[in-house]
Amino acid sequence: MDILPAMTAGGDDISPELAKATRKRAGRLRDALAKLGTADGLLVTFDIDIRYLTGFIGDDSMLLVGPERVWIITDPRYDESLNPWRDLDGTEVVMGVRHRLPDSVRELCGASGIERLAVQAESLTVAGRNALAATLGLTLVDTEGLVPGLRRRKDALEVAAVERAVAIQQEALTAALAELRIGMTEIQFAARLEYEMKARGASGASFPTITASAANSSIIHHAPGSTPIGPGPLLVDWGAVCDFYCSDMTRTFGVGEMPAKIREIYDIVLEAQQAAIAACAPGRTCAEIDAVARDVITRAGYGEFFGHGLGHGVGLEIHESPYFNELETETRLEPGMIMTVEPGIYLPDVGGVRIEDDVLITERGGRVLNDYPKDLASAILDAQPAGVS
Repeated sequence: MDILPAMTAGGDDISPELAKATRKRAGRLRDALAKLGTADGLLVTFDIDIRYLTGFIGDDSMLLVGPERVWIITDPRYDESLNPWRDLDGTEVVMGVRHRLPDSVRELCGASGIERLAVQAESLTVAGRNALAATLGLTLVDTEGLVPGLRRRKDALEVAAVERAVAIQQEALTAALAELRIGMTEIQFAARLEYEMKARGASGASFPTITASAANSSIIHHAPGSTPIGPGPLLVDWGAVCDFYCSDMTRTFGVGEMPAKIREIYDIVLEAQQAAIAACAPGRTCAEIDAVARDVITRAGYGEFFGHGLGHGVGLEIHESPYFNELETETRLEPGMIMTVEPGIYLPDVGGVRIEDDVLITERGGRVLNDYPKDLASAILDAQPAGVS
């Protein structure tokens, strides 16, 4: 059990490195807001975006971004934990009343001369926006994608956090597979894998772990249940959260054996994935990369059995923009993006294969962040029946 990562920031602390990074992120946000030219400030209400811009996350909190400073607006539940933020240049902490934080926003806007306030249309409900408008008495300007657009490109701290999450999940899988026994249920194995991730320093799984045995492996997002794991395919899709950042991988195994048809599609999926990773480079569109993998699978005669996009961005959320699919014809890869590459073939009542890695886009191309084996020989597991050591 090697990995117990040093946290870059927890719920009640912020490192100097993260403080510096968040100042840069807030500066980039101000630049993006200035280009719009329609608002004097931005009210950030999505908790993940608040975390990205400040290092702090708390239920029902808000962040007001002004021309020169940011205000973290929250309630006394987080008073003591926010002490480190009170010492940061350009950041102020405001204690409001829970469920009445817009009152504090109104006062701050009045004191700082903000008359046109941008809001996050992508994360506000209609009712929430209407309530804000009634309380603030300001001109609200709807915006979309300002902070998510910044989050696409990860800085060095973010990449390091994802790499730690990847390392944790890989070690955890090795440990969980050592405990795998014929007859163990899918949900028991999923629970074991999630335990092993937490035991190594993960704060949790980045999404509900998928373990799909036998014919269940053809169900793209199978919910593990009481099905016993037996000889045949076993698809495992899992991820860890480390320092609030997610990782995401899939491997498909043969428990004791891998039927001929599964072996056939395994080779095709692996070829498709390797071709797509090789194609990842700055300037390529997301639709182009999707097409590279899809063409390999289609030429092999299984195009109709690849029923999802090739992948997605990953970071503070498990699914972030951009996405590898045929619709993203204008979205181009940029250095700093972390994308999953996860082609699959799913044959109903037979089984499925998906192979997934996290890929960092660099100036020179794609760098795979995981190194867990995915050759066919490594995918065969020698599991014993329950009760046999």
